[in-house]
Amino acid sequence: MNVLTKCVTTVSILAIATVIYAGEGFSMKCKSKSCGYESEVRFGGGMVSGQLTGYCVKCKKFVYLHWTLEGSPALDPKAKKTPQPKPLGTVWDSQNGQSLTIYACPHCAGPFAEIKSKADLKHCPSCNKPDFAVDETKPLMAID
Repeated sequence: MNVLTKCVTTVSILAIATVIYAGEGFSMKCKSKSCGYESEVRFGGGMVSGQLTGYCVKCKKFVYLHWTLEGSPALDPKAKKTPQPKPLGTVWDSQNGQSLTIYACPHCAGPFAEIKSKADLKHCPSCNKPDFAVDETKPLMAID
């Protein structure tokens, strides 16, 4: 393979990866000295699948629901398509006036509220203190 072909191939792969990229992950850490809870948290899906994020209080961990996007390219024609999860319901949060969509945890079937972005993570899920933030010492993740 000559140098030009290698360069064109590399640029093509990078261009496709840029278009396909849709999700991101963060290393989150509680800054409270008495807690120190840490976890990776992912948001977003990709060209082929959707994802929603939540925190299950019963399992004590971040949980994810995945589904196949309608009209997405079939990477494996034999693969079974996963339907978008149906919410258990919606509740109103009286402290901020927003409606929260509730889903069933994929591990324990207990309820969890969808977390739409890292901006919504203001309190540590372990100690409930307002010290939960992206750990700047760890790299961000691109996910698809």
